[in-house]
Amino acid sequence: MILNAIAEKLKRQSKDDFKGRHFEAWLIVQAVAWYLRYPLSYRNLEEMFRERGSK
Repeated sequence: MILNAIAEKLKRQSKDDFKGRHFEAWLIVQAVAWYLRYPLSYRNLEEMFRERGSK
């Protein structure tokens, strides 16, 4: 799937791509994947991550 390919590419790239961000790279990639795949709002994403123990 396209999102898996993007995630793999991001894993190979330098961590500098996410330098200065408030969240870890995996969390950003996961949020974008869910946002693109499902009809979610940013508030929905925030609630989902809080339920899973992420800040």
